[in-house]
Amino acid sequence: MSSNRFPRIDTHPVAAFVVGAYAFTWIVSAPAAFMEEGWTPWILIYIGSFGPLVSAAAVTWLRGDGVRAWARQIFRWRVGWRWWIAAFGVPVAIVMVTTVVLLIIGGPVDLDQPFQSPVLIAIVFLFGLTVSGGLNEEPGWRGFAQPYLNDRYDALTASLIIGVIWAVWHLPYFFIPFAPHSGFTVVNQVGWFVGIILLSIILAWAYNSTGSVLIVMVLHAMVNTADILLPLAPDQLVVDDVIVETAVATVTITQLAVTLLVVVAIVAYFGRESLARGEIPGVAHLGGEKR
Repeated sequence: MSSNRFPRIDTHPVAAFVVGAYAFTWIVSAPAAFMEEGWTPWILIYIGSFGPLVSAAAVTWLRGDGVRAWARQIFRWRVGWRWWIAAFGVPVAIVMVTTVVLLIIGGPVDLDQPFQSPVLIAIVFLFGLTVSGGLNEEPGWRGFAQPYLNDRYDALTASLIIGVIWAVWHLPYFFIPFAPHSGFTVVNQVGWFVGIILLSIILAWAYNSTGSVLIVMVLHAMVNTADILLPLAPDQLVVDDVIVETAVATVTITQLAVTLLVVVAIVAYFGRESLARGEIPGVAHLGGEKR
């Protein structure tokens, strides 16, 4: 039940959450932009990345709502075996189809590339599940913002709003010299932004259908993990230490096109109103009041 201790937070919970997530992440991570690469800046970056989780918990508590009810979503694993297959399988399927299309059009792929070590795949997945998109982000974006916006907009619109907020939240990483985002080419940057928007819709579909933050964390982590399974040909992407923009653009556009097809299929089948079958999570799902 919401209280009147903080009326602005009570009446504008999503705005309060966004401000809190941005403030925590940007303030904690910002010093890394002025440091040389090392343990300290990376620790600041990853601590800062917990902004969405910290802000969601704080706003929930400040509103007087049940933090336990909100946090319980992180451990909701009984969602049906089909959703576990989807969480692990959809990202891999996107990469597989992307690979096939690139082969057909003569893109920069090489099937003779050695398959990634299962140990490396597991490490990347666990890293993504905990500190690179999963636990640090999803309890906020999907576990908090999505239910509130579901009560106000159709699910597709809600996921698009979150996608834009989510993308802009990453802004500091583009100014930290050793962060991967800072090395993006223009094509990478545009493609990354569009990809975040599309991924937001896919994650909203999983969350609205299950009410589980855990399944969304797994799906998010698998998206990050699946990227290392794409058998790219390094000698076609970089020639004489220079990035081949056309090759990068070919991979980026192809993967975006495949992802877009998945999104279109989801919206066409489940509908933009809910992106799911049946009732979807709203504020009541978090133990709060609908406003």
